[in-house]
Amino acid sequence: MSSTRQDPLVRMAHVVGDFGNPFYAEERQRDVWNEASAFGLQLVIWCTLGVGTTTIWIVGAAAVPYVTVALVLLGAVCALTVAYAQHLGVDLTGRDRVLRWRLVPYAALVVALMVGLVRAQEERLTASTLAGMVTGAAVVLLAAYVVSRRRGERPGAP
Repeated sequence: MSSTRQDPLVRMAHVVGDFGNPFYAEERQRDVWNEASAFGLQLVIWCTLGVGTTTIWIVGAAAVPYVTVALVLLGAVCALTVAYAQHLGVDLTGRDRVLRWRLVPYAALVVALMVGLVRAQEERLTASTLAGMVTGAAVVLLAAYVVSRRRGERPGAP
């Protein structure tokens, strides 16, 4: 960092991660902790999606608010994790870094979760709600496409 005042995201990460701790001074400890943290984040993602999917299919509509809160929290943590890495110049979404076959189980679990959420809400599901869901999904897919295209057009982008 060349500036004397760090970005709020970086300051927050340093407070939460306690990066000033002497533990981080030793390289091997740092490497092991990085791998353990990556494992932990992936485990939290899998567990949240798995428990949410199971709960929504077993409990039904009563579980929707709780599963929704868990998904919002998971999404926020994942988004902040990626934003922190990208802020420090590390692209986690480059084609050379993402094994596409690994996304298939995630996608299957997310589809099962989404179908379960729709099924749990079918008595409350109106045409306008369904239209909003389709519109929201289309906007997210379009935004992801635009971001991936822009990344490819930048000089030096992977």
